[in-house]
Order: sequence, then C-alpha cells, then structure tokens
Amino acid sequence: MNIIKKIMDSGAKPELVSIPAGQFYLLRPKTSPKATVECLHNDATLGIRESGSHRFELVVRKEKDDTELASGDGTEDFEEDGLSVLSGQSKDDEWSFNLDESLQFHKAWSDQGEMSFVWKNTKGDAGEKFQFVVNSEIPFTDVGHFLHTAYVCEYEFKYKKSGRKAVRDDLKQFEYAHSDEELGVADEDPENTQLVENMGMLSVKNNSSSEAENESDVDSFEDALDATLPVHHVARSDPRSQRDEKKSLNVFVDRASIYVFDPSAQKFFLQDDNSKVRIVDYGKFEYWLTAEGENVGLSVDVTPSVNPFFESSSRSFVFNYTLEHITLSYMLEFKADHTYNQFRENWTRALWESLNQAKWTGMSDSERSCIVDSSKEANKELSLFLRDDENTDSETSDSSDNDEEQESDQEQSGDADSFDEDVAEENYRASTAAVGNKSLTVSYKNDRSYVVRGHKIGVFKTDDDDNELNFVTAINEIANMKGEAFEPENPMLYTEDQAMIVQDKNDPSRLFKLNLERGKVVEEYSAGGKDVLKYSHSKKFDQLTNEQTFLGISGKSVFRLDPRISGTNKVVNEENKDYATNYGFSSLGTSEDGYIAIGSAKGDIRLFDKLGIRAKTLIPALGEPIRHICISADAKWLLATCDSSILLVDLTIREGKNAGTVGFLKPFSKEEMPKINVLKIHPKTAAFMKTTTKQPIKFTKAYFNTGVNQKEQTIVTSTGPFAITWSLKKVLRGDKMSYLIKKYNSLIMEDNFRYGSDRNVILALKDNVKMAKKSKFKDPAVELQRQRSWNDFLQLSGEATKR
Repeated sequence: MNIIKKIMDSGAKPELVSIPAGQFYLLRPKTSPKATVECLHNDATLGIRESGSHRFELVVRKEKDDTELASGDGTEDFEEDGLSVLSGQSKDDEWSFNLDESLQFHKAWSDQGEMSFVWKNTKGDAGEKFQFVVNSEIPFTDVGHFLHTAYVCEYEFKYKKSGRKAVRDDLKQFEYAHSDEELGVADEDPENTQLVENMGMLSVKNNSSSEAENESDVDSFEDALDATLPVHHVARSDPRSQRDEKKSLNVFVDRASIYVFDPSAQKFFLQDDNSKVRIVDYGKFEYWLTAEGENVGLSVDVTPSVNPFFESSSRSFVFNYTLEHITLSYMLEFKADHTYNQFRENWTRALWESLNQAKWTGMSDSERSCIVDSSKEANKELSLFLRDDENTDSETSDSSDNDEEQESDQEQSGDADSFDEDVAEENYRASTAAVGNKSLTVSYKNDRSYVVRGHKIGVFKTDDDDNELNFVTAINEIANMKGEAFEPENPMLYTEDQAMIVQDKNDPSRLFKLNLERGKVVEEYSAGGKDVLKYSHSKKFDQLTNEQTFLGISGKSVFRLDPRISGTNKVVNEENKDYATNYGFSSLGTSEDGYIAIGSAKGDIRLFDKLGIRAKTLIPALGEPIRHICISADAKWLLATCDSSILLVDLTIREGKNAGTVGFLKPFSKEEMPKINVLKIHPKTAAFMKTTTKQPIKFTKAYFNTGVNQKEQTIVTSTGPFAITWSLKKVLRGDKMSYLIKKYNSLIMEDNFRYGSDRNVILALKDNVKMAKKSKFKDPAVELQRQRSWNDFLQLSGEATKR
C-alpha cells in the first residue's frame, strides 16, 4: 500500500499524505457511562490536507459501507445527536479536525499491540480521544513519514511560515509526551503505560526517503522529507552493563554502522553510521556487547539467546534485542574485513567463555580453530556428500505411500464392531486435557505414531488417502508391575515395534517394557542402581529387528543392557564403562553399524566405535548442552540439538593418513578437526518468533529423514508453534539460512519424519497430532508475511484480536 496519495481532480484539495487503511474509534474514559471503545468506521483512511494558508486538517474517511461495530459493552449505539460534542466535523462519512498542538496528535500502541494514531477530542467529555488503528500491512516507514508530516503542519500553523527548512530540533516540541496520559480506556492501566513507553523506545528511524520524494511533488514539503524521522532512541542499555564500568575491560573497540530491521518493510534501516562498538569483559566470564552513537545506544549480554548471525559477504553481524516481550533485529556493519574478522573472533571467544565458564587459552589451537570456524559460513567445498547425488532429484521417492497396510488396528475395546473411534478419541483427549501431549515416537514397521499424554499413550495411524493421522486407540493408565500408575517418558520402540521401553518420570533408576499389543508393562529393568539419563538402540535400525539389547548412559557411565540377564540388574558387565570424571553425559545416538556418539551437558561430543574403550574423537564444546543426537546411517553426519542451535557435524576425515574414514573409527589429526555447521534461526525470523510467543528459541529434537537404504537429505525440528526444515544440500553449499517454516496455532511438542520419506512430517501439538507435507513449508519471509499482523508481532499480553 502506498502512503503518498495525490488527488488529480482540479477541484479537490490535495492530500499531502495518507494512511490508506485502518479502523477509526472513539475512546472514552473508564468513568464514562457509555462503552469505552466505540468503532465509528471499520474501514477508513487517514489523511492530511491543506485548509488555508498555513492551515491543515486531519481527515478520516469511511472507505465503504460497513456494519458499524460496538466493541465496548455492546449496549450503546453511536447516535447522530452525539456529533455535537465531537471536535471533528462529520459530512458524508468524512471527519475533519484542525491540525494544531491542541489536538495532541501522536503515535501510540493499542492494548493488543497495534500501531495507531491518537488525538484529543477537544470538544468532547474530559478524557475522550479518537484513535486510528493502522492496518498491519502498512510499513513502519510510512507511519513515520505520516507523523513527521503532521509535525511539519503543526509547525507551519504555529509560526505561520513554511516548514520547508524545519529540522528535527524545530519539530521536537510537537512530540506529545503521553506517558502519563495515554488512551482514554487505559488511563489507569500501568501495564498499558509501560507498553507505550517500551514501544516508544523501539521505534525505527528511516533515513531512506527516496520513495517518498519521488512520489510526492508537494513543494512545501520537498525539503522536510529529507529530515530524520523524530523517533530514534532505539534502545536502552541494560543497567547491569553499567555496574562495574570502572573494573571493566574492553576486549574489542571499533566503529560500525548500526541498522534495525523493519518487519513490515522487510528491510534494514540505518540508525547510526558511526557507532562505537565494544565487547566488554566485566569479569567472572560476563561479557556484554554495546553500541553507542548519536542516534542509538544499546547493550546486550553475550549469549546464544540473542541469536547471533555473521555474514562475511557484507561484513555484518545481526542479533536480537529484547525489551519486555518485544524483540527487534539489529545489524552491525563493519567497514573493513580485518575489523569484521577481529569482532567475530572476539565475540566467539567471549561467547565460549561465558557458556563454559572457562578460559579460552585452556584449549588447544586446533580446538580453538574448530570453534571459531563454526561461526563462519559453511565451506562450499564440502562436496563429498553432494557428489553422490549431484544429478538426482532433491526429493526421495516416498515408497511407503504406495505400500499396502500390513497390520490391522490393535484396538483395545474388545469388540471392533462396537468401537466408535470419535468417541474414544474424545474420551482420551478429555481425560488428559490438563497435561496435554508430551512426546512423539514414530514406528518403522506399521505406520503408527505414539504420543505420550499424561498416564496414557495415544496411538495414531496414517490415512494414505488424505495423508492425515487418525486416532486408533489409547493405552490407558500406564502402571508398573505392582499396579502403580506413572507418567511414562523417553519412549523408545523396540523389538519390531511390538514393545516400547519407557521410564517413570519420577524414578530414572528403573526402565519398563511396555507390550503394545497387550497395552501393559510386562517387565522391569534396572542399571545396578544408576540413574539412566538416556537410552538408545544398539544400532540405528534395531527396532526393525528382534534385537534385545540396548544402550544407556548415566552422568559418567556408558553401558549395554540385556533384558535376558537374570535378575533386575540388566547391565552387561563386559560392556560397562564407568569414568572417574563425571562428564555430565546427556544424550546418545547410534549409526547403522552400531557406532556410538555421546553428548554432554558441557556441549562436547565423544565418538566411539564400540563400548568399553576410549573415545576415538572428541568434538569440542561450543558451550550449549547437547540435548539430543541423531546420526546418519552411514555415520558420516551427526545432528546435535542444543537449545538455540542445531549442530550439523561432518565426521569424515579429509586429511592425513586416516583420510576417507570417519571419526568413529579413527581420530582426526591435530591439524584437522570435525567441521561443525551451526544451524540457527536468523535474527529477523527469531524476532517475530520471540515476540509472538514471548519465549526464547528452544529447539525440539532434530531428526534426519530416516529409511533403510535411503539417504538423509532433510532435517526437521521445531520451536514454539513453528515447525522448521533444512535442506542438507543447501546447508553444505553454504546457505545455513535455507530453512523453511510452517506456523501452527499451538505449541509443537515434538515432530519427526514419517518413516521412509522426507515428504511428510508428523507433529505432536499440545492438544493434537497432525501430518504436514514438506511442500507446505514456506520461506520465512513468505510465511511470516502471511501470518503477520500487529496483533501477532507486537502482542505483549492477552489474546490477539482477530481482524
């Protein structure tokens, strides 16, 4: 939508500027006996036009016949005799207001976080205001230009001279200070006042006015359009960054341009072209990034939660800044390569030290190089993986789509003819509504999906006709051998998917074998008194076989369990490794040949070809705990899930005498370390996600697509209500930001590919289970443009209002 509108009719007064879409409200104080919010026009435009020499009018027009909505208490209608108390003049669905200081015209934010203009009802009851809520498709820059134009008009009216040469300092007097007296409906609401203050600080300065200049030929504003927009104190420094200023140490100091991302315009706008950028060490491994310039000042903790992203081609660093629940994306652009590289290395070092609470100098040169390299773009020469499929299609054929179902539904109702699937599903959902879904496990053998929900496990089956998941049955009240009910967690399908290994949420020292056909626990295992933190198949595809043994870890132990051993302790003594040091093991995974990867809470990963020996390779920690590991079948690639990033690790040794093998079998040389590709959400996308969910980025378990003799080529994970996929080929060609997303109206607990394909993704939502086609995932800019509204992007509290 174009903000500049020129009236071509010779008889019409030209509008200087216009907002082409929005809603027009009358706001009354809470003390009013009438509805506090009344919609006058549901579809309106807002403009400014000349009404005389140095005189201007604010004009609201009704765009089309619509049903007038009363959004207050629903009992009051807007009556014609009420016009006498309004400051504007109404004629043929047009409202006009003399634009001067008394109107107190200013930009504000509604209770739902919508951008709006508010002005005083100068002839109405005390506390009455008008509000024009700007349509969500209007860019920040257009709103800023409109506000600037209003200030210039007020300047001309007050001084009775052209505003052509008015500069920012001349116009500051018209910036209505409304922190103590905001919208009439919220005068007594401190939370709303805080919202207004916060949003005032998170404004965007637009120095790019060429579009407005090209489209407007109004002489009196020709120069005014070149002025800086009057809202540009972008952010405040966190007070913690000031507390030890005298004792602080600058580990990096230089100059950079700073930009802020406007999500409506989908571009970055310059805020200051010569900001002083520092990385500050406050001691005890606490680091802060600060940027200070004439027009901007901000400070953020050096942490993964700011979603840092480097781009060498533009010498830029993008990160998120959050105030209250609003997150924006800022970009530092350095003028020289050596400055950019120095900043990147110092940021990487500071981040590593703050996460690991250890000195950077305590690592070897090769380990430090490995960590620094992980912040760079992917090596575009990594071609071994790509070469195999250079001339093949990027999609695998979904052979399972044409397979006939081999298994009949295992229903527990006893009488299949009387089984009502809809009633059973409703009972299942209602009885566990308070807890919701917890986890998802996908079968390899019979196209079933199992979802843990409280004390129950829901069973779902894929309908090949419409690629939907249908409820089959529920395994009710999971209980141990003594009949004591417990909430199962960490489900692992087992022995040809006929059984499942689960844990008691409150007792990690015991494991239970759940017979899926009978729907009950039939065996109980222990690991000799150890708490079993995680467990995994001995080999990647063991659940397709009748293999009995499986692996487990505790904080400092790795062991194999064999249920065939007599007694409750099922640990195989010959394959039990207890370390003297508690490494804080946190996750494990296996390859098709049984190679083992173990991640730790510190963030390092150990690679073994078998149990009971030293690790062949130690992948150094980037700092975040490893929460889940998935290994490609051929053991060439490892996928590690951290809270704010996914690590894609190339395990193939490229150099030296062990070249061509993998890190499970031989160690990397001192000169070479595994290549780590760090997959993250771009700060631009993360800003939207974090603002709408009010939660940081936290990935669920990441998986490769899986199938015997099928190549892994896609990654799936989720955060909040967003499902996300990456193409391995694009990542390895250098594009770590090549992810696609799909937003749901519910929190995604876990997701995974349907077995044997990467075309369908199964998702366990908080209260539902769905199947999504990978083709429905969209580029973030496209998906968020479709999803975006101010109710979404700037929502701070309450439920979003549907337009």
